Amino acid sequence: QLFWEKRLQGLSASDVSEQIIKSMELPKGLQGVGPGASTESLLSAVASALHTSTAPITGQNSAAVEKNPGIWLNTAQPLCKAFVVTDDDIR
Repeated sequence: QLFWEKRLQGLSASDVSEQIIKSMELPKGLQGVGPGASTESLLSAVASALHTSTAPITGQNSAAVEKNPGIWLNTAQPLCKAFVVTDDDIR
């Protein structure tokens, strides 16, 4: 599915005592694109890309993905704007 992250919106992980586990914070340079982009769906997309692919993750290179993500989408990359990881991000 093209926008599989949408199915996971509103779901949260919980521990054995059913307390919701707080989502991690992403670097400021990592911004979602596409319909209904949220931090949680972006985190799911990036985690999935890291887990399932050996290719580098660069994000969507076309700015036109905002206008019509069904046409301008690079399906090998998560739904985020193109980004570069800096030393500050690593720290």
